[in-house]
Amino acid sequence: MSVIRMNVEYDADREECAGCGFDHELEPSESFQQHALDGFADHSTAEEFIKRLPNASVTLFVLDPPYFEIVAEEWDNQWTSKENYIHWMIGLLQSSIAKLKPNGSMLIFGGLGKHGSHPFWELCMAIEKQTSLTYRNTITWKKRRAYGKSHDYLFCREEIAWFSKSSERTEVVFNIPLLDVKRGYAGFNPKYPAKSEYKRVSNVWDDIPELMRPARTCEKPEPLYDRLIATHSNETDLVVDLFLGTGNSGVSSLRQRRRFLGCDTDGLATDVANKKFEAVARDAKNSPEGSIE
Repeated sequence: MSVIRMNVEYDADREECAGCGFDHELEPSESFQQHALDGFADHSTAEEFIKRLPNASVTLFVLDPPYFEIVAEEWDNQWTSKENYIHWMIGLLQSSIAKLKPNGSMLIFGGLGKHGSHPFWELCMAIEKQTSLTYRNTITWKKRRAYGKSHDYLFCREEIAWFSKSSERTEVVFNIPLLDVKRGYAGFNPKYPAKSEYKRVSNVWDDIPELMRPARTCEKPEPLYDRLIATHSNETDLVVDLFLGTGNSGVSSLRQRRRFLGCDTDGLATDVANKKFEAVARDAKNSPEGSIE
């Protein structure tokens, strides 16, 4: 896989860019799409990155953005107020809506917050009021490791909000996820027997453990992305992550034969991500199924 930075300079009179070998006589968004076949992580801001995406091209945005003053990292404490943070997030989402296919979705990670500050829930409410996205559901991801104080319940959860571009119930990509646990019965109503012998996944997930020693703060495990991406996209669909980190969402997408593009402001992280994508692409080309085209 050829890896480039999207701001690479090239001679418009030449057919190929020495920096990446791609034909830049194509429209920029078309060239960008070529990189998605093997996965690509761009060192850029989300605002810059969104502009390069073709309209109506993305089936799934899977977003693990800053939470706003939930963790100590600098990237989570760069806004002067919660209102500024929400305004920034709404701007990103508004710009992303045109990039979604009509049957596409957005998944957004977040936390419960604390007394007097619930940025995730306030963001969700702002999305409903200020954008054309439709709220679908919220997944509660129960973790194995819990934190807490002596006079409180232990805290061991994270939320994933699901929004869709379409407001129609069935006009959205949704592949029913199943557990590996058999139901043991045919269903409660004989008129409507269960369609599978396995139990369906609910909106409370307690079967996917978090990373105990993550390379980065708030890094999510690939199995979590596996279920999200399998449920909300189909093979060859384009999945996009605007807060990529070291690329676990991209690895999961590529292994499930999706196309993938992502970005992060941490250049070291995107370098790691692109190396991961190269390894997945090599494995795919050597597999019986081969890589997607």
